[in-house]
Amino acid sequence: MNKSNLIEGEKVAGKSILHLLLLGAIKLLAGFITGMNVIIADAISTFADTLGLFASYIGLKLSRRNADEKFEYGYYKIETLAALLISIGVISVGFFMLRDTLQNFGTPSEAANRPFAITTTIISIALSLKFYRSLMKVGKKVNSLALIASAEDKKIDVFSGFIVLGSIVANYQQVPYVEDVVTIIFALIIFKMGISSSKESLFFLLDYWNDPILSRKIRKIFHREKDIVSKLKKLRLRRAGTFIFGEAFAEINPFADLTDLREELNILQKEIMDLNPYFKDFAIYTHISKLHKAKVAIPIEKGSSLKAQVAKKLSKTKAYLFATIRENKIKDFYIRKLKTKDKKPVELGEFLKNEKVDILVDNNLNSLIYYNLRRTHHILIYPNFDDIKYAKDTLSLLLIDT
Repeated sequence: MNKSNLIEGEKVAGKSILHLLLLGAIKLLAGFITGMNVIIADAISTFADTLGLFASYIGLKLSRRNADEKFEYGYYKIETLAALLISIGVISVGFFMLRDTLQNFGTPSEAANRPFAITTTIISIALSLKFYRSLMKVGKKVNSLALIASAEDKKIDVFSGFIVLGSIVANYQQVPYVEDVVTIIFALIIFKMGISSSKESLFFLLDYWNDPILSRKIRKIFHREKDIVSKLKKLRLRRAGTFIFGEAFAEINPFADLTDLREELNILQKEIMDLNPYFKDFAIYTHISKLHKAKVAIPIEKGSSLKAQVAKKLSKTKAYLFATIRENKIKDFYIRKLKTKDKKPVELGEFLKNEKVDILVDNNLNSLIYYNLRRTHHILIYPNFDDIKYAKDTLSLLLIDT
């Protein structure tokens, strides 16, 4: 997410502020000329929207500032705070509209210059619809809660304009109850939308954010990297204004090479960041847990027990002894014969991978097989010492090391 998008959001917000001030002035003039309180109230609502949009503009402008000594995590939440202020303004408009309508319920008012009032209201509806589309488009583009909240407010203004039209017609026909009932319903809708939006913004300020779809995608990426990540212990996501921040706590395969681990985690982080263009940062914290269990593969030249002779070369390997080490003891073992075709690099890797081997005793492996097992499957290659002849002695040495 680059700063050019935020600048575009600022420009749209700035232009909308000027247009809304002009529109509010025209509405206010129409209200005084016609003597209709509903048009004056609509004008006041427009000026209130201008203040909210101004908060959006300031929020977006400050969101582009880099972190400093006072705000080490940046200024991103200012934009969320602006969205909260707008939402509180929407709640206030809904409340006062509801209160005033209930106080004057059924009270008729005589208006003048109704054609001028109708023309002004139609223009207001058209401009509000235009503002809604432009603000919503750029708001989604920059992922700005404040601009989206302002766009929703303009959407309300479109319906409000039709209510004003209905009020003018009802006033002309001297049917006050139509205007009052519709206004009450509309005030309740505004009130509900304001509460919903303010609740979301407040949660974001308190670092609560729940996006199950994005979380599921991230977990899926971690689970796919099971050769490196043994377990994903915790995943946390939060919104700060336009951007998303995340962190994961993962247990790492203790047999993975540090070089491989660094490369794999960098690839993993990039893949997660690419899931959403508004990711500002995603940190992966790793923990290598204490080894409690491991499966060892020992090349066997001859024999069928723990006293089987260890093969020093792949060409002399007739079978592999697979032993499970748990809590510094040999728990169980079995021997599986190795076919000639299984000695090829890919086939040998698959053979050992299917057995879920963690540690492999070397038998003079060539570089291609070594790379396939160590770098691709993250199997620890343990030295095959010349003075150790039997599988049992190799396992005893492994128990000391692990």
